[in-house]
Amino acid sequence: MINSSIFKKNILLCIVVFAVFFTVFECRADSLPVQLAGFAFRGDFNQIKKNYPFVYNLSEEKLANGQGLLDKALCDRLKNVPLKNAHFIEGAFSKLSDGALTLACCLDNEMITVEENEKGYKIVIDLGAQLLLFDYASFKLIACYPFTIELIDFSETKPSDKVFKDRIRALLLTDKYKMNLFGECAELLKNVQLQKFYGGSIKVTDVVIEDRALPFLPERFSSNISNFENFVAQGFGKFLSKNQSVSILPYTKGYAIGNKMALRFSNAKVYQLQIPEPQFAVKLTIRGFKKVMTDKRAAGSCWVYGSYTHISILQPLLGKTYLDEKVKNGVTKIIPAMQKTVEDWPVFQESLMMLFDKITKSFTNESKYKGVKEVCGRCR
Repeated sequence: MINSSIFKKNILLCIVVFAVFFTVFECRADSLPVQLAGFAFRGDFNQIKKNYPFVYNLSEEKLANGQGLLDKALCDRLKNVPLKNAHFIEGAFSKLSDGALTLACCLDNEMITVEENEKGYKIVIDLGAQLLLFDYASFKLIACYPFTIELIDFSETKPSDKVFKDRIRALLLTDKYKMNLFGECAELLKNVQLQKFYGGSIKVTDVVIEDRALPFLPERFSSNISNFENFVAQGFGKFLSKNQSVSILPYTKGYAIGNKMALRFSNAKVYQLQIPEPQFAVKLTIRGFKKVMTDKRAAGSCWVYGSYTHISILQPLLGKTYLDEKVKNGVTKIIPAMQKTVEDWPVFQESLMMLFDKITKSFTNESKYKGVKEVCGRCR
């Protein structure tokens, strides 16, 4: 004869197990399957060695199983990140029929500046990347979240390429400097909502560099203004995405004609991602840079480095303008009398990026930016 208490316990256990299984299944059924494509560079192959020399060199290193060193480092950082309403799956790249999307980390900036002073050399290393969500079958970009890290370091002797390589290696593979590019990617991924469709899309569509800005640009930008236009667009996009929690489509020069983005993965395959037309367009004009000495003493001098811009945000199809404003920002720099060389560009860069940071934060609370706030809300 069956013990009634045991029978009741078994029935209760079955109900609990079923409820848990159903809940997990239901969550997974509503969860977006995402595949991790790995690490990539933005641009065609002939651009990569020039634009990202040190990271490219690292990307050529392979593990015993043939996996790229940087692919492994990225995967280790991202594979255990708890995704919002999504989950990672394994296997070959997705097809349209299975509904899975693809995620990649794409490097789009490697910049090193060195400034000599009386004690040695100040080293600044900037690495920038984009977290890309796209449909592999159609190569259509769905979402993009830009991010950066910056290392400020010092060397008593003039730094060599080996010094730069070692530091960049640490920024990609370790936490030696309490920052890591792939770690930053993981933190970003924790806070974004991956979706198949977004209500609206926004993109920097035009970057204009006026003549008054040209004399202050470093050789990398003055010799190829397109590089500076990309840098400006990416800088604004990074802060807009971070401060307003929006996906911002990558900048592509001449978007009305081509509107594609070259992506080269560590396995040497190159793909052209199709970037959709944005509903909202951002136009950035760099009006100029200016430095003014505000104080001079025997110990040194004090300078203010100013950045001057014009920012517009509009909805082209409706002919509606949400922002059309001139914005400026200044940064103070003390230059010791004993300092041998002064690099102006790093300070102008700081001034410009601080400008983008300030104005994109102000979209949240300042009443005059109410329309821009609504635009951002539609692009989440």
